[in-house]
Amino acid sequence: MRFMFLLCILPSVYIVYMPYWCMSLTMATDTRKRVALVTGGGSGIGRATAVRFAELGYSCVVADIDEPSAKETLGMLQTPGLAVQVDVTMATSVEAMVTAAVQHLGRIDCAFNCAGIESAPAKTADQQEDEFDRVMGVNAKGVWLCLKYEIAQMLQQEPVVSDPAKWADKPDVCRFRGARGSIVNASSLAGLVPLAYTSPYCASKFAVLGLTKTAAVEYAKDGIRVNAVCPGPVATPMADRVLELSPPDLRAKQDPKLFPVGRFAAPEEVAEAVCWLCSDACPFTTGEHLKISGGI
Repeated sequence: MRFMFLLCILPSVYIVYMPYWCMSLTMATDTRKRVALVTGGGSGIGRATAVRFAELGYSCVVADIDEPSAKETLGMLQTPGLAVQVDVTMATSVEAMVTAAVQHLGRIDCAFNCAGIESAPAKTADQQEDEFDRVMGVNAKGVWLCLKYEIAQMLQQEPVVSDPAKWADKPDVCRFRGARGSIVNASSLAGLVPLAYTSPYCASKFAVLGLTKTAAVEYAKDGIRVNAVCPGPVATPMADRVLELSPPDLRAKQDPKLFPVGRFAAPEEVAEAVCWLCSDACPFTTGEHLKISGGI
């Protein structure tokens, strides 16, 4: 079968552009600095992930509705980056975030859609409608909007491979042929199992998994992978707020001593999983969720 191809020359990298599924392994090593975008990067898991991306050599766009917190995270990074204020519930704000990232850093290789909020604890019949809308707006619609604009950008990007030699001696069927981008969405253990008093939050995190799996199958052949992480209890400011407001029976169930590992996760432990899912280590992994719950 014959294919037309175009040799594209970019700074520090030569890329043979062909349909993704027949990409040539003659691509040169990608020597430029890769770019990661993290929403909710001003604190908690988002901050830890931005820091870890930078440790791995990525330039990082730190996005948060709280701009001072995003700038504080940026100051912790070992590589150049950008702090952006974003309201993930607004399409214009999300689009502006992606545009700023590309204008300043040229491309988005990885995105971690981590921005999220908790719901006020109450049983389903006692929950308020505006609370449901508020939580779904950030946690579900926010992820959908981020996917919408991140994927649109990634579709315009040439596929790259960071280390062609790593895959050169592998059977042809499993050779890594480059990627336009990798996205990880923040779901939760509450997106897999019910958690009393948190119906809006659970609904939003179940929705994130649906969005993840749908986008994954839609763009797999375009070289865009989409996965999710489902952390259990993590030692973050959000967890502190949830515990403080929870009724006694729910708070008792959140005692770290009751968990198999006897503690909450550190944000850095979730960050490691996110960075792995974004890396070239798992090019066949898409549409999956990784539960990080310490045995729960």
